[in-house]
Amino acid sequence: MQGLIINNPRLEFLRPALERWSECIERFNQTLGDNEAPYWQGVQANLGLLSAAAWQAELVTLHAAPSKKQRDEGEREGRCDLVIASHDESAYVHAEQRWPKVAKLDLNAALGEVTTLARQGAYPSQLKLAALFASPWKAGQHASPEELQDLVDDLQHHNACALAWFFPYGYRKLHNELGQYHPGIILLLKQA
Repeated sequence: MQGLIINNPRLEFLRPALERWSECIERFNQTLGDNEAPYWQGVQANLGLLSAAAWQAELVTLHAAPSKKQRDEGEREGRCDLVIASHDESAYVHAEQRWPKVAKLDLNAALGEVTTLARQGAYPSQLKLAALFASPWKAGQHASPEELQDLVDDLQHHNACALAWFFPYGYRKLHNELGQYHPGIILLLKQA
C-alpha cells in the first residue's frame, strides 16, 4: 500500500522524487530481504533513501549543507539536514522522525515542532521544508489491511503540504525484539 498527495503547488518539483522513494525502499527489501526495514534506522537513513530517490528523479541533493540560521538575535552559520534542488527550485529541509502507535497517529504537534525548527534553516526568501518521517508501530500482532487503511485515511487530516506513505507487503509482519510491528513509513512535508 502506497500513496502520495501534494497539496502545495510549490512542492510539485518533488513529485518524481517522492514517487521513487518507495522504489528505493523496495529495492532495499529485494537486496537485503524481509528481516530489517531501512526506515527503522532513524532519520538519517530515511534522509538517505529520500536523497537516493531524488537523484533517481534527476534532482540533486546535499546532506548537512551549510546554510544561514535565522534567529531573533540575528543570523549565524548553520547546517540544514538536506538540500533538494532542481534547475528551477531548491528546498532546505529540516528532518526528524517519530514512532507513533498505529491507532494514535496524531502527528500535527510533531509536525509543528519540526516546522518551527525548519523556519530557522535558511534565508526568508528560500523554500524551507519540515520533513517528518513516521514509522507507526503496533504491539503484539501485525496491523491488518483495515487498520492500515484507517491509518492512511487518518493522514488526510494532517496539515501537511505533501504526504507520502509506503507499507510494503514484505514488511507488514516484520517486528523488533520487543514484539512491535512496524508495517511501513510515512513522510509528511510542510513549508516553513
